[in-house]
Amino acid sequence: MPYLNEIVDIVNTTLATGKLKTYNRKLFGISELLPRNFNNAQDTIPALVTNFGSTMFSGFDDKFDIVIYHRCISTSIEEGAVLFGDGLNTSRETAEMRMVVFGQRKKLQVQPQQMSFLLTSGVQQQLAKSQISNYAGLFGCVIEANTTNYDGVGIFTNEYKIAASRYPVHPDHLYFAIDYTITTDYDITCINDCSNC
Repeated sequence: MPYLNEIVDIVNTTLATGKLKTYNRKLFGISELLPRNFNNAQDTIPALVTNFGSTMFSGFDDKFDIVIYHRCISTSIEEGAVLFGDGLNTSRETAEMRMVVFGQRKKLQVQPQQMSFLLTSGVQQQLAKSQISNYAGLFGCVIEANTTNYDGVGIFTNEYKIAASRYPVHPDHLYFAIDYTITTDYDITCINDCSNC
């Protein structure tokens, strides 16, 4: 998907300067599930991986009131809306995303459902032209929050691929996941290398 990392950065900036500005926070971009131990490739950990090959763990961290990382679950290309004069060069792509949230109730002073509402209301947006004007070929972007999963044990076993008996979340923590979609419309002829479309 074109500019997916940049769009997630916009989401994080929106949250950091809005709904989460009063909290000590750590907001990661798109993380991947990597083998935790190469001798046992079943266990995974969420990590932010740079294009230079460095990695940073993006999961639980008690130093912060709230830690968030995003994962891209899947992408799909749809036939874009045909606009008069577009030369049939437009395309629409949808990314199914997941935001995993870990927080400390005592510091946040909210219940999981309240924090979910704060985050989904901050995520849900149609990006303004000024927010995407630097990204060649990108016509529009809509971000929609879908569902929140409060089953922390299920989320943990899905993300870390280890037994639920090793679940590290305490009752004074929040741990949930919000599924959301990012839909972009773009010009397929200049999305790659075009700097002046």
